[in-house]
Amino acid sequence: METKLTAIRRDQGMFKVIVFASLIIIFSIVLVGTVVFLITEKEAVKKVKEKDLAYIAESIASNVDGRIERAVETSLLLAQDPAMLRWVTSAETDEQAGKDALQKLRSMTSDFDYTNAFLVSNITNHYWAENGKIIGTIDKANAGDQWFYKMLASRSKVIVQLDYNVQRKDTFTFVNVLMGDIDKPVAVTGVGMSLKDLSNEFESYKYGMNGNLWLIDEAGKIHLSDTVEHDGLMIDAFLPGTIKNEAMAVSRKEGETSVLPLITEYRNGRGELMDLISYPMKSSANWKLVYQIPRSETVSFLNTIKVNTFAAALISIIAIIFIFYYVSTRLANPYKRALQLNEELERKVAERTRELFEEREKLVDSIDYAKRIQEAVLPPQERLNGLWKEHFLVWDPRDTVGGDFYWLRVFEDGYLVAVGDCTGHGVPGAFMTMVSVSILNQITDESNKTDPALILRELNRLVKQTLQQEREHSRTDDGLDLGICYVGRDGRLIYAGAKNTLFIADGQQLQSFKGDRKSIGYHKTEDDYTFTNQVVELKRPSAVYMFTDGFIDQNGGPHNYSFGLKRFVQLLEEIIKLPLSEQEVVFRETLAAYRNGEPQRDDITMLAFKAE
Repeated sequence: METKLTAIRRDQGMFKVIVFASLIIIFSIVLVGTVVFLITEKEAVKKVKEKDLAYIAESIASNVDGRIERAVETSLLLAQDPAMLRWVTSAETDEQAGKDALQKLRSMTSDFDYTNAFLVSNITNHYWAENGKIIGTIDKANAGDQWFYKMLASRSKVIVQLDYNVQRKDTFTFVNVLMGDIDKPVAVTGVGMSLKDLSNEFESYKYGMNGNLWLIDEAGKIHLSDTVEHDGLMIDAFLPGTIKNEAMAVSRKEGETSVLPLITEYRNGRGELMDLISYPMKSSANWKLVYQIPRSETVSFLNTIKVNTFAAALISIIAIIFIFYYVSTRLANPYKRALQLNEELERKVAERTRELFEEREKLVDSIDYAKRIQEAVLPPQERLNGLWKEHFLVWDPRDTVGGDFYWLRVFEDGYLVAVGDCTGHGVPGAFMTMVSVSILNQITDESNKTDPALILRELNRLVKQTLQQEREHSRTDDGLDLGICYVGRDGRLIYAGAKNTLFIADGQQLQSFKGDRKSIGYHKTEDDYTFTNQVVELKRPSAVYMFTDGFIDQNGGPHNYSFGLKRFVQLLEEIIKLPLSEQEVVFRETLAAYRNGEPQRDDITMLAFKAE
């Protein structure tokens, strides 16, 4: 009897321990859940205000700035167009230049998404529109023409204007660019474009249903909104005075790439808490992007989190009580079981790690083997050294292997040399280089060595045939750009190019020879397309430069633009008198400095040699 009572007391004591432990667990879960929810709410609001709203504003601003910057670049190209300059400076008497210039104006609206293009001459005072016709003559006495004279007097190369048209209910951006010397400009030219379609894009960027997006000017006028009815109104109609003043005070200094936007909160007339961001545009320091959204929408997901947290806590409490009871009364030596489980997990992790390492090693070995194969089909350095006393080679694939290649074939009275850029990077590009080199080795001989254009034509046909791209609807559309030249012992160079340019420097001046505008192997290039030979009588010694577009297309610099052909030519002109070995150092150091840590965008190949 006493033993039975002892057992009952022990069971009662265990029950009390279980109840007490369960209450502690319940209290802990409720406390932790409440604290976690409050922290989550605080961090969610912080994230929305500091990251999400800023990201939305930056994304929209980048979209608008991108369009405007493209319009600025287009306008600058118009202002720098040689035909336009000749036509304007000839007082519009050069007929051929006039045809080219007016065609260029017409193409701005027919070929691009600009609503209008214009050119106003400071010599004839004629106002030429995008239809290629004179729509008026500028007069200082006309108040409507004062914009032209203010532009001439501004000495600013580019001015961007934002204008809301009430009749059309549309917002337009106009880019005015001075043509010629800014001190004595000969004309003002530029383009204009509608921003109406951006209203629909604004709607897609909105975080909630009741937020507002506005693009405003320095006076607070709304030029663009996700709600069309707001266009043309003043921002005062939607924001309290103090908040409006704070939003208008945010500015961006000229040339500043990053700026700290205004992120604030306020209560509207209905007592709703609103989050607001004011972001200054890059394309104009006087424009701001203002976005406001009710706090109830920015953190609406917290209601779902609250319900889910409560449900999870309830389920957790029930599960923990059950598990606690089961573990306390039924399981023996849980510590040992935990150790066994830990050992099992460690074994599985180690096994998986080993498998991943082996797979990585196989992949690296395969790529290294592909690199050795690709290098085997390219001319070795010893062969280049034996052909040229002075030369340099830059062959830098973006990945371990790449789509760029160089090729050489030597004859008794001269040699053929080529530099090509195939479709793709990495292993696919490397496969294309081996196909191209194989075909070049197959089709070149004594009979066609002095006809690079014929070699390109045959290469185009065989690449299409090899890749089964003769049909219009074939599965692939791959090819390459290539420059190839024959250099004879008699001092004559014959060049043909497929979207590739050759440069020749005789130590005093630099000449360029552009290839044809068609690439090799693609659907757009006809099977029987005829390429063009260009014959050059070399001055001994002359330096010949062959390259792919990887150097020119590399992004970097202060604005992360491409290096560009113009900057490349300027660099060549500065260093043509240096030995080629020193030129190579300059090229590599210049590109590294321009990249400034940016990843390599494309395969880079450059071959330069002295033809003596």
